[in-house]
Amino acid sequence: MPRRTEGFTLIELLAALALFAILAGLALPAMTGILQAQRVSSAANALVAHLNLARLHAITRREVTLVCPTRDRISCSGENRWEDGWIVFRDPDRNRQVDAAEDLLRVGNGAEGLIIDSAGRTRVRFQPDGTAGGTNLTIKLCDPLAPENARAVIVSNPGRPRVDDLPAHLACPRLP
Repeated sequence: MPRRTEGFTLIELLAALALFAILAGLALPAMTGILQAQRVSSAANALVAHLNLARLHAITRREVTLVCPTRDRISCSGENRWEDGWIVFRDPDRNRQVDAAEDLLRVGNGAEGLIIDSAGRTRVRFQPDGTAGGTNLTIKLCDPLAPENARAVIVSNPGRPRVDDLPAHLACPRLP
């Protein structure tokens, strides 16, 4: 009795590959949008985590703690652009600068390809009671390739940071 071999023919294999290519082509644009939205959301959540760390440190250690944008990862840049990263540091002498290496608590990495700015504010300062005096701070996180995915990190006067949709009066820049 002859033995029967089992397997796929070349035509069946090519048909399966063609079907896979069509399905992958349909799914790829949707996956790109999801990845762009996730990148903005991830950067916003990382920033909120560092703001919460600064607030917690201010309350538990009863000392002024700041979060500010940085370019060199060891000092405040004095600018309102956060995409290069940020630092969290204690400020016992209240001069709004890192004075010693042990004052630096954490360094945030920022997010390449995003635009992160805080309008005119160049730092967030948490008081020993956890408040962030002044006005509410809104840090907008924008992806120029997908402005519809924009998020906002909002720090209220009582010091509570949160992630929210970008308010209607703020806009992300669009690429030409």
